[in-house]
Amino acid sequence: MKLINKTILITGGATGIGFSLAKVLALQNNRVVIVGRSQDKLEQAQKEIPDLEFIQADISNPEQIDQLFDELERRNIIPDVLFNNAGVIEVWEILKTPLSAQAIFSKLNTNMAGPIAMTNHFIRQADKKNQNYIINITTEAAIMPIPILPLYSSSKAGLSVFTKALRVQLKGSSFIVAEIVPPAVETKMTTEDLNNTTKLVLPIDFARNVIRQIEAGKLYYAPSANAKMLHFLRRVSPKTGLKIIDKMSRKQLFGKSVNGKTPQTEIPFDIKAN
Repeated sequence: MKLINKTILITGGATGIGFSLAKVLALQNNRVVIVGRSQDKLEQAQKEIPDLEFIQADISNPEQIDQLFDELERRNIIPDVLFNNAGVIEVWEILKTPLSAQAIFSKLNTNMAGPIAMTNHFIRQADKKNQNYIINITTEAAIMPIPILPLYSSSKAGLSVFTKALRVQLKGSSFIVAEIVPPAVETKMTTEDLNNTTKLVLPIDFARNVIRQIEAGKLYYAPSANAKMLHFLRRVSPKTGLKIIDKMSRKQLFGKSVNGKTPQTEIPFDIKAN
């Protein structure tokens, strides 16, 4: 089914992959509503794409999720497509950097509990006579964890498990449930925050590919060779795989010192997707 003449809700829609999805979908004659924490970024996104609508909300906050759907109802907006795209990522070494319980819950909520709550609201308000889509953006770290990204890896893995369980529950209903596992996409998070200097996919190209896959009925889309390798490692040699992932991720993020050891950091690496 084509994603045309739909009402589409995208969390984290002001920047990165979310914004590129919004841009492509708006051109396909859809009503697109983006959600994010930053009013400035939401306004900038609307300035670039005047047809966009937005609602400011922090999906790590349960009350703000409730208020978001109250506002949708007030505006008489009934989405039939939900992209759970917002997320946060951090480097956290638990022996070196303390985090408050509030900080931990906020990160986990953004990546997992928030999308689950968004999905619950979405299902309750949906017009069951129409075809509805729930599209969860996870990560390759949900296939095998990156040890220095423990909160990100575990929470996104949780969202991946929820997606699979939900797909079984909703089989035969009006809801289609898909999981998207992005490759290395050229966003601020990838290039600046995660220090990725490999060949990257342009966000607009990835957005177009995602939409094509959804329209073709694909329920799981993990296009990179890296994702295939991670599935293989998880199946064949998970212990060795984790050691390789840890070594490579530390080298990418921190580089190496003269003696070949990874330098240590005392500051958690915290990037917020809006």
